[in-house]
Amino acid sequence: MIICMQCGYQNEGKNPKNCENCGALLPRMDTSSMVRMEEQSGRVKQFSDAVEHVRSGEWGAEEFLGFLQEMFDTLSTLRAEIETLIVESDYEEHGSEEVEQGLGGMNMFEEGMQEMSLYTEDGEISHLDLGMEHIIQGNAMLNDAKRINRTSRNKLEDEWGTM
Repeated sequence: MIICMQCGYQNEGKNPKNCENCGALLPRMDTSSMVRMEEQSGRVKQFSDAVEHVRSGEWGAEEFLGFLQEMFDTLSTLRAEIETLIVESDYEEHGSEEVEQGLGGMNMFEEGMQEMSLYTEDGEISHLDLGMEHIIQGNAMLNDAKRINRTSRNKLEDEWGTM
């Protein structure tokens, strides 16, 4: 159900674009960005769960290092795809703040993984805590980049009409 902002009518139709009562354009929510945010939150949870496995003794240094390597490989592939898209589309020229936040967030994830890998060398738990701080900060930066993207898209839609 989508409630019309103009008249308050509760539109029950299957994904209507206009109000069934007054014809006004109905509000839209970009659900694709919500999925990506869940994925990011999921990644933070994956790191948090891995740290808990180490703290509880379920995982030794070797298992944890394997987890870090798998995550690094996955995130490096995603980063390469995103960087290619930025370069090929010349997006940085138009979305420099978004690109800066996004790449900064990716850098923080990498710094967090590097910090966590130090645990496998010396066994100091503090590396896990500091690494998690970097991961959480990186996730916040990525979410901010998504917010900037949504704001820019909404502004374009307002200026040019629904895209």
